[in-house]
Amino acid sequence: MDVISFSSEQFLTKNGMIKNAMNLIDYERSEELDTLIKNATTIAGGSAANTATCLSKFNCSSNFIGRIGSDNYGFNYEKNLRKNLVETHLVTDPKFPTARSYIFVTPDKDRTMNTYLGASINLMPGDISEKLIKSADLVYVEGYLYDAPEGPGCWEKIGRLSKKYGTKIAISLSDSWCVDRHREKFKNFIKNFVEIVICNKEELLLMFDGSYDSAIAQLRDIVDSGSITDGKNGAIAFSQNQTKKIEALNKNDVSDTTGAGDFYAAGYIFGQLMTSNLDISLELGSMLAANAIKQIGASPNANVVDEIISKYPKFFVQ
Repeated sequence: MDVISFSSEQFLTKNGMIKNAMNLIDYERSEELDTLIKNATTIAGGSAANTATCLSKFNCSSNFIGRIGSDNYGFNYEKNLRKNLVETHLVTDPKFPTARSYIFVTPDKDRTMNTYLGASINLMPGDISEKLIKSADLVYVEGYLYDAPEGPGCWEKIGRLSKKYGTKIAISLSDSWCVDRHREKFKNFIKNFVEIVICNKEELLLMFDGSYDSAIAQLRDIVDSGSITDGKNGAIAFSQNQTKKIEALNKNDVSDTTGAGDFYAAGYIFGQLMTSNLDISLELGSMLAANAIKQIGASPNANVVDEIISKYPKFFVQ
């Protein structure tokens, strides 16, 4: 669960937080933050869940695999995803409570995250349904999963089953720290199993040596399609011999950047599922990201959904 609230920089300093970072915390610290956070917005979060929620708004049959605890956070997590039309495949962990991230947004719109991984870190290969992989057009994997004790095994099962059934894999590199820890293993997985890579510029530069252009070229050597975001500088995408760019659609109206990358991924993936046109995929991802940062929490509002449906009605013919 994302537990989001506004705070001052003084509050962060007083409570020992590293501003604009993702601070991993233990259960005791999460209980302490529960008492400190005020007027919070609570919403089902997590990278892949945010993307699934966004995709469900466009009549995509979205499924989410994960673990929760037997607590109120877990109950509300499942309830929230189902409310957003995401089919849940959640294992209730017998030992650990539901993961939660306490997100403090300062007046400069930066977000400081305090994340207790809880039950989510115990995802097992056995939690991943072969039937779901077989029936899917695409499986979306977040880089964070590789940090779990059984994460590499989960990735291996997803890769093996996807290749067996001809299911595409899209991967988000998720975080620069993930890339730094698992660089060569990420590269091998991408080369062997992945059709689409989504990342930001910082993650790409950590994945490959050299300049930005050189890093893009190296990524193109190991995957068919990809997109790289660069904040206010917009995004690029490539597929085979094509390369396209788009300017950022929202540079000034920023309330909270939570979920922006996840929403971008949803728009880009939706575009790639519906058309081979890179310009459309870039536009859809950028529209959703631009909308996400206007509001608190990771949930697309009806206006941007209606705008996309109105602009591309052919994608929504039943």
